[in-house]
Amino acid sequence: MVPNEEWLFDRFAALSERSGCVLTALDFGCGSGRMITRSLAAGVGDFWGADTYYGEGEIFTNDGGAVAAATRRRIKVLVPGEPLPFDDDTFDYVCSNQVFEHVEDLPWTLRELARVTRPGGTQVHLFPTRELLVEAHLGVPLIHRLPVGRRAAWARRFYPRAHHAKETASFEEWWKSMGPFLAENTFYRSRGEYEDVLGQHFRVTHVERQKLAYHLGRSRLRPFARLVPTRLELMRVGMAVHLRPW
Repeated sequence: MVPNEEWLFDRFAALSERSGCVLTALDFGCGSGRMITRSLAAGVGDFWGADTYYGEGEIFTNDGGAVAAATRRRIKVLVPGEPLPFDDDTFDYVCSNQVFEHVEDLPWTLRELARVTRPGGTQVHLFPTRELLVEAHLGVPLIHRLPVGRRAAWARRFYPRAHHAKETASFEEWWKSMGPFLAENTFYRSRGEYEDVLGQHFRVTHVERQKLAYHLGRSRLRPFARLVPTRLELMRVGMAVHLRPW
């Protein structure tokens, strides 16, 4: 799993240990279901996943391989605009990693996530905001703040060091994929906008500092996490929020 997923899973594992019972969890925007696979291997919780796969309905691992059958059975393919395929009050824990910025109708989606969360349940979500200095998917500074028509010329300057550039033969090939992805599948919102819409359904607690401490702890720099201003962390990687339904 990637570091963000490890942090989300470790929070779930700690919650499960404190509860003393088997908790049910949802990875919203689960990709190839790595957290489901981890849950099955570790025998921790009852983990499920859901994703749209951009309407294609296909699920592959990062290297293009097949997803294990045990994991695949626990992934629901979502249809945009349709309710989540889960009953009310199903999950004790709901999480997502870099997903909310790809949700066009966020208020409706949050209502659905609140619906499927049990009373007293917990949600933890990680997502970039408009305040980012370097756009999270392309690795190009400030491109998400530019009008769509000005993005290509700006991106060309940073192409050699951009995300996924080494996987393409030219800027044109790279931009043919990444440009539309940013314009059509990514919806950047400000921190204030997120605060407003999240607050309609949940009590919001910011956990950016705890997340940073977790990652720094791997390099023995954990004590320095308290010295990093939350505003700087927001501009670096975005928001990390702990939610409880009202």
